[in-house]
Amino acid sequence: MSRARASRGRSKAGNWLSRHWRGLFGAVAAVIVLAGIYIGWTLHSAPDLAHQSLLGQTIVVYDVKGRVIEERNPEGAFYVVLSLPEMGKYGPAATLASEDRHFYTEGALDYGAIIRSFFTDLKCQCYSQGGSTITQQLVKIEVLSPQKSIFRKMQEAALAEALSHQFSKDKILELYLNRVYYGHGAYGLGAATKTYFGKDKNPSDLDAAQAAFLAGLVQAPYYYDPQLHYDLAHQRALYVLDGMAKLGVITPAEEQQAAAEDIQKELKFDTSYRLSKAPHFVDYVLTKLESQLGAATVQQGGFAVYTTLDLDLQALAEKSVASGVKQLDWGNVNNGDLLAANPKTGAILAWVGSSDYYNDKIGGQFDVVTAARQPGSSFKVYTYESALRDHQITLADVLKDTPHDFDGYKPQDWDNNFDGPMSARHALVESRNVPAVETGSKEGIPNVISFAQEMGIKTKLDPSLPTAIGSSDVTMFDNLQGYQVFADQGHKMPLMAITKVVDRDNNTLFEATPGQQDGQTNVITPAEAYLITDVLKRYQDVWDLGWERQMAGKSGTSNGNETGANRDAWMMAYNPNIVVGAWGGNTVAQGGGQSISAFGVNVGQTVLQEFINGLPANMRDWYSQPDGLDTGPGCPGMDDAKHELFLPGTKPDCAGLKPSPTPTPSPAAPSPSPIALPPSPSPIIRILPSPSPTPNPTASP
Repeated sequence: MSRARASRGRSKAGNWLSRHWRGLFGAVAAVIVLAGIYIGWTLHSAPDLAHQSLLGQTIVVYDVKGRVIEERNPEGAFYVVLSLPEMGKYGPAATLASEDRHFYTEGALDYGAIIRSFFTDLKCQCYSQGGSTITQQLVKIEVLSPQKSIFRKMQEAALAEALSHQFSKDKILELYLNRVYYGHGAYGLGAATKTYFGKDKNPSDLDAAQAAFLAGLVQAPYYYDPQLHYDLAHQRALYVLDGMAKLGVITPAEEQQAAAEDIQKELKFDTSYRLSKAPHFVDYVLTKLESQLGAATVQQGGFAVYTTLDLDLQALAEKSVASGVKQLDWGNVNNGDLLAANPKTGAILAWVGSSDYYNDKIGGQFDVVTAARQPGSSFKVYTYESALRDHQITLADVLKDTPHDFDGYKPQDWDNNFDGPMSARHALVESRNVPAVETGSKEGIPNVISFAQEMGIKTKLDPSLPTAIGSSDVTMFDNLQGYQVFADQGHKMPLMAITKVVDRDNNTLFEATPGQQDGQTNVITPAEAYLITDVLKRYQDVWDLGWERQMAGKSGTSNGNETGANRDAWMMAYNPNIVVGAWGGNTVAQGGGQSISAFGVNVGQTVLQEFINGLPANMRDWYSQPDGLDTGPGCPGMDDAKHELFLPGTKPDCAGLKPSPTPTPSPAAPSPSPIALPPSPSPIIRILPSPSPTPNPTASP
C-alpha cells in the first residue's frame, strides 16, 4: 500500500472517529442542557416548604364499587406541631441514629449512598429506596410525586440542595420530625409520642428506649408495626440504640439499660380518632403498598388506592363477627375474625381482623387474620388430599379409629371416644383424629407439609405427626388461600387486594386485574379437588350448622397446653362463588388470652351462619363432577360401601376390617353437656362434650 493511500485511510478513519465523538458529545451536551432546564424548572416551581402543610397529602382507599373505605387527610390524621427544642433530647437524636447519622456533618446528598443505590437499581432493573439523607426524605414526602424515574431523582437532588441553602440543619430536622409518618395515623414525633405512649406523654418526656423505639418505626411504619410485628420493631430499636451510643448521645451502660426496658408493656395505641369501614384491611393494603412502592411513597401520600373489597359484604362480615362473638360468650369467646375472597379471581371481598378494632381490652387493633395460630382439624384437608393425590389412600379405605401408639404419640379425640373402623370419607366428615394421623403416617409428614405449602401455607410446619391434625400454627390468610385451591377446583389463584394506585398527578403507580395476577398454578387436578369437596358438602348437615345454601365446610378446634383447654376455634367454607374462613377465641390487650370452651363448629353455627345466610342470591352455584373419576363399591360393611369415587388406578384398602374392633370408649370420657345454640332448621342435633385433659396437642371439630 502506498504511503499516500495509507494517509488517506487514516484521514478517513480520523474523520469518522471525529464525527462519532462529536455526535456523542453533542448528545451528552443535549442531555446536560435538558437536565439543567428541567432542574431549573423544578427549582422555580418548587413550593416553599416553610409554608407547606406539615401533613401528608390525602390517601383515599376505595372499594370495588368506588366507595370510600377510608380517607387519610390533614383533617383525619393526628399531628402535633412542635419546635425542635420542644422535642426534647432523645427524640431528634434517635431519629438521626436511625435515619441519617451524618446529618450535621454532611451536605444535602450522600454521594456514596447515591452511587450504591444507582448500581443496585441497575442490578435489579428497578428504583430502590436507598441513598437518602433526611433532607432528601423531606423532599420526597413533602414535594415530589411518588412516581419513580431518573429525572425524579434529579429533581430530588436539586431540591435537596436548594433546601439546604434555604434552611438551617436544625430547621430541616424540625420540619422532618413534624412531618414524617410513624404509623397508626400519627404524623410527626409529637403525634407519635401520644399515640404510642399515651395522650399525656410529650416528646420531651421520652427516655432513650422510647425515643429509639419510635425512631425505628420511621423506616417502614407498617412493616415495623409493633402491634403486628413487635419483635421486628424491637430489633430495629436496638439498632437505633447502638447508633445513639456511637454518636455519643448515650453511654454504653445507658444503651444496655435502655435495651432491657420492656417497651411492649408501655405501649398504649390510642387511635380513637381514626374512622374506617375496614381498618384492618386498610392496614394490610398500606403494608402491601409499602413493599411494592416503597415506604417513601406511603409516607408522602397524595394518591388513590382502588381495591377488591366489597363494602356490602364487609358490613355483613362485621355484623356477623360481632353478633357471633356475642352469641359465643358462653364459651368465653371475646374476639373473632372473618376473611372472604372470590376463589376464581383471588379478590379479597371482606376482611375483619377482630370483632372490635377500637376495643383495647381484647387488643382489637391486632389483626388475627395475619396472626399464626393452630388451625386444628381445618388442616386435615391437606393431610387427606396429599394422601389421595399420591394414591396412598382412597375415600373408601378403612381407617382405624382405635387406641394407637404412633411411636410415642397417642392421639385422642374431642369426645375421648374411639368409633372403630370407618372409611376415610366418614373419618373426614366426622373429623376423627386417629384416622387422620394414620393417613398422615401413610403419606409421610414431609409430603403433607410440602403439599400444604404448595396450597399456600407459608408458616413453618413442624415435621411431626401432630401436624397432620393441625398442631402447627398457620394464619387465616394462608388457610383461606389453601381452601381457595379446593374452591377453584385445584387452581391456585393468589389472593389480592389492590387493583390500582393513582397519584395526585393521575400517574398510575400500580395496576393489576383480579384473575390475572402472577403466581397462578394448578396444584391438583379438578378430579382430585372434587374428592375433598364431595366429602365436605355434607359437613353442614352432619354438624347442624344451619347454612341455607350448599357449601363445603370444615371446622377445627385446637389447644396448645397441658390442660387440654381449647384455644382456637376455626370454620372454613366454600362454594364456586366464595371462600370464607372465620375464627373465634379469647384475646387480651397485650397478647395471649384465656382458654375457651367453644368448638370450631360453634363458630360455624354463629359467625359463619349469619354471614353465609346473608350472602347475595347469586352465590349459590355448586360443582359438577369433573372428568377423571371412577365410581365403584367401597369396603363391605361400611355405611358408604355401595358407591364411592376413585382416582383412576386406585382401589379401596379394606384390610382394616380384619379383625373388626369394637368401639372402645376412653375410661376418662366425660358426660356430654349440651350447649346453648341458636335455633337451626336442621333436624340433626350434635351434642359436643366439654373438652377433657389430654397430654398431646389435639384437634377437634
